[in-house]
Amino acid sequence: MVFRVLTIGMLWLGSFAVQAADMASLIGHAMEDLEVKASDAPYSRTIERMFIGYDSTGKPKVGIAHREIESFKPITGVVIVHKTADGFILHEAHFPDIGKIKNAKDRKQVLAILKQFKGIPFDPHAEKSAVDGLTGATRYGIKTSGYLNYMARRTALEMEALPNWPKKNP
Repeated sequence: MVFRVLTIGMLWLGSFAVQAADMASLIGHAMEDLEVKASDAPYSRTIERMFIGYDSTGKPKVGIAHREIESFKPITGVVIVHKTADGFILHEAHFPDIGKIKNAKDRKQVLAILKQFKGIPFDPHAEKSAVDGLTGATRYGIKTSGYLNYMARRTALEMEALPNWPKKNP
């Protein structure tokens, strides 16, 4: 019995380590060759943390925001925003800990949302979402879409503001 409890506890703790590693890997890959600065945690009530990557001239190029989103299980939602000469692009969204949703049908339904959040140009000053509507979305899908849109918009606005955040340790 003790061995069983110990094993379950180790697996549970291991899942947090994998989630942290996935986030670090995601951020590292998206921010390759950029100087990364990080907001305080939490950034706000709605966004857990935000990261901005600056090029060698000090211009923001990539922004990342993440938060926990209530779905079939609580999962982490991440948006990656790129700043280009033409404006902002919602490059992509991720759920690095999607494995928390064990049911394949539910997991597939949640992952389907991400297809809409890829390579979308948007204006953070406009009063509309980067991705407007999701056909056949569940209540979780609608809520998730709202959070991802909000995080993308806030990230872009923060990139414009050039915040004075501390450099993120490698």
